[in-house]
Amino acid sequence: MSVMDAHSQLIVSTHSQLTAVGFVRVCSWEPRDTPKLLQQYEACLATAGDEKPLQEFLTNHPSMLTQQLGGSCRWVRPQVALGNAYVPDFLVARIDSVSLHWTLVELESPTAPLFLKQKGKQNRPAEKLREGLDQIAEWRRWLAANADYAQRPRRGSKEGLGLVEINSQARGLVVIGRRASMSDEDRSSRSHLGLERQALIRTYDWLADEARKAHRYSLTTNEPCDECVLLA
Repeated sequence: MSVMDAHSQLIVSTHSQLTAVGFVRVCSWEPRDTPKLLQQYEACLATAGDEKPLQEFLTNHPSMLTQQLGGSCRWVRPQVALGNAYVPDFLVARIDSVSLHWTLVELESPTAPLFLKQKGKQNRPAEKLREGLDQIAEWRRWLAANADYAQRPRRGSKEGLGLVEINSQARGLVVIGRRASMSDEDRSSRSHLGLERQALIRTYDWLADEARKAHRYSLTTNEPCDECVLLA
């Protein structure tokens, strides 16, 4: 069996299993009205007092959430219950040449500061960022203790969650705050903290930036991705 044959089987199997448990497939390369969508997103962001309107917007327009994770297809689902313990805002799965990779997404308020402003405490995460990172750590601990249940298909007498190949090494992404509120010192602290906690920490402005990049790329390519070819 060739590498491509194995890759194709992985794509088809992943799509079947994840769509069976409520995930939708989104392709970053597909043409879409990104400029209009960006206008709507930025209008929502400008008036949002907390993360709830943005959770709703990203649920209705998941392409705004997945484009920053790279090209080709992603499988996305909001509000996935991890047993009776936790509910991540979004789970996102992607496929590379050999395996499936997961991202655990936590949304925090766009009005929340990332770091404390008190003198001598500037490099310490503020409350909402700390909570977001702690959430991801808790989800990873739960996955470490319940990997078989999380991965097991949702059928039969030993029903699981159907989260194919998910494990405690899943990538973490916390989306919080706005770029304009960050100082150079905040950006440096964010990089160090992200490495320490093994999670990406990004502002809501970053989602818009990545959508623009993906849109510019989509205008230069006429080639569909492997997933779209196989699943058409």
